[in-house]
Amino acid sequence: MDVNLSLLIAVVALVVSVLLTTVIWLLGRRKLTQLSSELLHHQQQLSSMKKQLSITASTLEEVQARSIVVAKNTESTAAALADLHKQLTTLGEQDPESKVYQRAAAMLQSGASIDEVIHSCDLPEAEVQLLLKIHHPATGG
Repeated sequence: MDVNLSLLIAVVALVVSVLLTTVIWLLGRRKLTQLSSELLHHQQQLSSMKKQLSITASTLEEVQARSIVVAKNTESTAAALADLHKQLTTLGEQDPESKVYQRAAAMLQSGASIDEVIHSCDLPEAEVQLLLKIHHPATGG
């Protein structure tokens, strides 16, 4: 009877061992499937992020290239503006009468009457009225 009991215990231990091994294997298999699914999802996300990064990098390169062009255009525009300012200053120095007209225009813009401008700047009435029309088109005519 001792042998039968020992044999029964061994069989029960073997069955329990096989059941535990099967349960552990099934749980491991389920976990492996879950991890494989997560890995696939993360790989897809990574691929999408790489594409987005590539698009962003090319957009950045384009923006940088445009920025360089704008900077060059700004520099050339600033140089042209400085040149025009220099030319305007030179013209103002060459034509003393232009200062009279500038003063007359400033007086008209500040609200002086036509008679005040005529007497102060020693200009003919027609020229003062022309200046008024140029600088105040809505009120001058």
